[in-house]
Amino acid sequence: MKFYRCTECDQIHIKLIDQNNDMTCCNAPTEELVENNFPDEARNHVPKIRKIGNFVTITIDNNHPMVDIHHIEFICMETNKGFKYKKLNINQEPKVQFILANDEEITNVYLYCNLHSLWSLH
Repeated sequence: MKFYRCTECDQIHIKLIDQNNDMTCCNAPTEELVENNFPDEARNHVPKIRKIGNFVTITIDNNHPMVDIHHIEFICMETNKGFKYKKLNINQEPKVQFILANDEEITNVYLYCNLHSLWSLH
């Protein structure tokens, strides 16, 4: 799974299968988003997972802003069976819930901050 951002409209694209072809949007190339690892910002962008049975709650530090100029746009959970995605809204708590199938396991969690780009567990 790879994430790309359009250089014209800033839309984020998820590429599920990489067949070495270029991603475009708005007749312009997209840029692949590389996961951030800035130590000063990491504490505010680390997804925290709480799993009870098949129910999963993912939260981002409560100090992370959720305002127009700085917010988490989405949280995406990758599993051994696929992925699950939730879009977040301005002024919404940075928290999402998912349900896993009985044989489904979390392999990674991604989040996208409009100021600090892509973050994940790995």
